[in-house]
Amino acid sequence: MTQSHQPEQTFKIGDLSRLFHIGADSIRYYERLGLLHPVRDPKSNYRLYTLDDIRAMNTIRELLALGFHTDDIRRFEANRNLDAVTDLLEQEMQLVDEKIADLTKTRADLSARLAAIRDDLFRDCSGRIVRLTLPERPCLMIVEAPMPDEMISYELARASDDFPEKIATIGCCDCYILDPTALNAAGTDYRTKGVFFYSSHLNLPCNHVLPAGDYLSVCYRGDFSQSLDLVPKMYKEAERLGLAPAGDPMEFCHIDRFETADRAEYLTEIQLPVADAAKK
Repeated sequence: MTQSHQPEQTFKIGDLSRLFHIGADSIRYYERLGLLHPVRDPKSNYRLYTLDDIRAMNTIRELLALGFHTDDIRRFEANRNLDAVTDLLEQEMQLVDEKIADLTKTRADLSARLAAIRDDLFRDCSGRIVRLTLPERPCLMIVEAPMPDEMISYELARASDDFPEKIATIGCCDCYILDPTALNAAGTDYRTKGVFFYSSHLNLPCNHVLPAGDYLSVCYRGDFSQSLDLVPKMYKEAERLGLAPAGDPMEFCHIDRFETADRAEYLTEIQLPVADAAKK
């Protein structure tokens, strides 16, 4: 304690608690940190807080509200002068600027995910097959081998260790290269020959490129088993248009297990790369 005599105006711990709307334990905590310096009543031995403690409590409350830690406040209180206060505020401003940059990046990421999902809700899912001319599309190849559907989450987690950036799933397409000659173990969909992630909205780490060219495309809602009916139709449509397959069909799962547990809400696009049959 810094003084042995009772000052003219002092306050008990309950007075500070009511004045600042905090518990007595918090006041004792600030005292242990050296931020408050109560004296002892020579008669009752109760803690008595001075007007300077009131000033310190105002400073503590103000700086905590600005985001400072108690260690910062303790260092400032130990050396309270104009240089110290300007340094303190400048350092916190730098931290706030960094937080703003991080939050701005996070907000852009959230906005991109929402835009992807909202765009998907307006896709034509009538079963109509259309021809698209698409540019090169960077993507993230996870597996270039047959893989059961239920292993995708495991392979995604394993692949995440290879990239410093996080791999997005919500609002991003998990995509499957299909083997149209074989079914999966359950017989409900085609076997996969590879798995990759793609997004036209989000920035993903990339290690693979889907080639530019013409593709036949069809979208549907609901269970993946519909691919068993649609893929043969796409091959027939290619033949009708005088086109030949230029690669395996691919499932782009715009909305699936990562966004919803309701299979009726799933939204899948099948793309079949094609080329002029006369040039094949």
